[in-house]
Amino acid sequence: MKVVEAIQRVQSLYSKGVAADDRRLTNRHIYSKLKTVRSRLLYEKVVKKQFISSTNYQVLNCVELVKAPIHECPCIPPLGCCIYKTKYQLPTPVSGIGGHIIRSVTSLDGSIVYSEITWQDKKYKQYDKYTATKPDYFISDEYLYVTAKNEAEVIRIEILLDDPVEGYNFPSYCPNLQDACISIYDREFHLDNSMFDAMIEITVQSLLQVFVSGVEDESNNSKDNLSQQNK
Repeated sequence: MKVVEAIQRVQSLYSKGVAADDRRLTNRHIYSKLKTVRSRLLYEKVVKKQFISSTNYQVLNCVELVKAPIHECPCIPPLGCCIYKTKYQLPTPVSGIGGHIIRSVTSLDGSIVYSEITWQDKKYKQYDKYTATKPDYFISDEYLYVTAKNEAEVIRIEILLDDPVEGYNFPSYCPNLQDACISIYDREFHLDNSMFDAMIEITVQSLLQVFVSGVEDESNNSKDNLSQQNK
């Protein structure tokens, strides 16, 4: 489903629950609530260790790398290797029990696969002659670092993002000019169809609850103001 279709469904159901003369919600407001609910639904699946299909992930293609300053590395790079980092901080990922949810980090053609390692374990890996030079990656301060034998300029990351729009807006080393002409509203929302109805329903109920609370507040304020005027 496209972003605009999700927003329209919420707007339509929301409008049925409020008086006709009440103002409509903005697309930005609806999208903000939609992505929050989506993130929560995905987080619950992660925590329950349920299967998450590729539909929910986004691919950050042509992610530019730069050489990492030595003071940012937890160890001296293995002989014949260099440590690189993403030029930009990664978009906010959906978090699970173990932190971020990254499905894969590879070279653009998939011939090099980087295995995840923690910042703490990285400094000990250099002493293992069997694995010291194997490609790996770790996350630190929202940057992704990779160890590579050859000069690395770009990588491909498949990640579960908190906000799909952030994925589309993430800078690419080799941007697709055609994609630049596509509106954010015409992009895919990246959520399994099986979870869409639940997301829409929760979003609408949450927005209606806010609306009802606002009406009650205004009513109470009006009564208070009237009481003051009658004194």
